[in-house]
Amino acid sequence: MRPPAPASAPSKRSLSRLLLITLTLSSAAVAQSAFVRVNQVGYVSGAAKRAYLMASGAESGATFTIKNSSGSTVFGPAAIGANLGSWSTGYPDVYALDFDNFTAAGTYTISVSGSIAASSPTFKIDTPANVYSGALGNSLFYYQNERDGPNFIGTALRTAAGHLNDQSAKVYVTPNVNNNGRFSGDLTPATFNGTQPVINGAGGWWDAGDYLKFVQTTSYTVALMLVGVRDFPIRWVPAV
Repeated sequence: MRPPAPASAPSKRSLSRLLLITLTLSSAAVAQSAFVRVNQVGYVSGAAKRAYLMASGAESGATFTIKNSSGSTVFGPAAIGANLGSWSTGYPDVYALDFDNFTAAGTYTISVSGSIAASSPTFKIDTPANVYSGALGNSLFYYQNERDGPNFIGTALRTAAGHLNDQSAKVYVTPNVNNNGRFSGDLTPATFNGTQPVINGAGGWWDAGDYLKFVQTTSYTVALMLVGVRDFPIRWVPAV
């Protein structure tokens, strides 16, 4: 009994055609992409509400709707806002999606209909207490766990005091720093009335000198405040 004949190998022409189709589809997928960015904490019912459409191409004439958790449209269609400029070379077109007058509490998503369709993650609209209490509670819990020194707050993540030797820290003269910002030479004890002072340096927070936690985090917070001034200038005007 003869074995079955092997399947014929694809021709070079068919392989080239398949490769061309694949590359064309891949290029189209890369060239046509858009995302809707929302406030992940949520929006207060009676406050300003803005999301951002980030697109890889122009979305002139596009509209957006808000859908509830059942998928039903509860707001819109409404026109997207003006082009605010570029986020990056990949997303050169950013548009504001404002829905201040939609106030019903619930969980929603935003869908954009246009030359490049997009949808958002879920977000909630609710009272200030319901929107912010979780985020504020988590922030407080974080700093409670980061508290350094003897006056710590015990939690499941923190069961003992830390850096107790800082209660009797010795004082030194400000060290020399080279052009690269590195300390050079040995530490020189500071003196006061002929003796080296000892101070209580306990307290503060763990890793307070950490570049990632405190320098970048603080800069990010300031940047968000400036974005708020830029996007909602009326709400930042001091009361007269």
